[in-house]
Amino acid sequence: MRRTSSIRDERIAVILRKTLDILKKHNMDADIIEYPRGERRSVDIVVNKRIIIKIGRDASEISREEIEDLKLASKMLDSAAVIISETYLNEDLEPGVVMDRSDISVMDPETLDLYLSNEKVAIYYKRGHFFVKINGVALHRKRIERMLSLGELAEMIGTSRKAVYEYEREAMDPSIETAQKLIELFGEEIVSRIDLHELTERYVYGYVNKILKIHAQEDPMLRKMYEMGIEAVKLKRTAPDIVGRIEDQKTALVIQRDRGDDNEMVEKIVNTIKICAKLGCEIYAVLSNRGIDREAKKKLEDNVTFVEREKLEHLLKNLVRR
Repeated sequence: MRRTSSIRDERIAVILRKTLDILKKHNMDADIIEYPRGERRSVDIVVNKRIIIKIGRDASEISREEIEDLKLASKMLDSAAVIISETYLNEDLEPGVVMDRSDISVMDPETLDLYLSNEKVAIYYKRGHFFVKINGVALHRKRIERMLSLGELAEMIGTSRKAVYEYEREAMDPSIETAQKLIELFGEEIVSRIDLHELTERYVYGYVNKILKIHAQEDPMLRKMYEMGIEAVKLKRTAPDIVGRIEDQKTALVIQRDRGDDNEMVEKIVNTIKICAKLGCEIYAVLSNRGIDREAKKKLEDNVTFVEREKLEHLLKNLVRR
């Protein structure tokens, strides 16, 4: 078992390095997140283009808790979420095709390279079906040039008038079979490229919006923040304990545990700084009565606001008033 785990860790390290090399090649500023150490974590890399990356050897091996964390973080920090792995269900991922794990986009390093090169990575898999990303403006123009009504085109490709209307609005995309019929009629010009941010917003953000109130009802701290007008979620597998937002103002809270040690608290803060430097959020470290080492605190004060736990509610009220 230990040998298997070691091999998996080695493969993950290779994928991580490949991913970082690709990001560097495309002049993207990225940071590795290293908390929690030696345990499963939901965030491995953050990128300044508002992208959160989880690395896995096989996308199916990533736990539900990590997936949930990744979804919550992406919504609260207004970022695209993507899993980079080599395989899914022990099958090699196909270059140029974006797969899906619980509504999060999955791709191999080669597809990430193509995507960042502005190549037409157009095929993606969601909820049991393959789709092709269509350029709605080009489709509309081609249809008008051919003097076809929405209904006429719908009949030609075997779909509904409403579906064609949604393709042109880019509110939905056709299946591979339907896309092939459109390409035969109008050419490759109507094919576009996926946008990781759009896919995350379309498939992940709606889910998070639905569960925000449920989470707030179950947790006293989140309920208090919700009543103040702060959308917030608790994260379990990464550095910040809570991330929240008031309109476009994003906030990360790192909360000191009564029985935790200073080193762990500092490590959480340092990794939260990395996340927020790339994704744009203010950081508040909430201290228990134990406090934190004076020297460590001094080194972090330029990037973090420290607040005593009993003053947290006052701080949150001030954030809402701003």
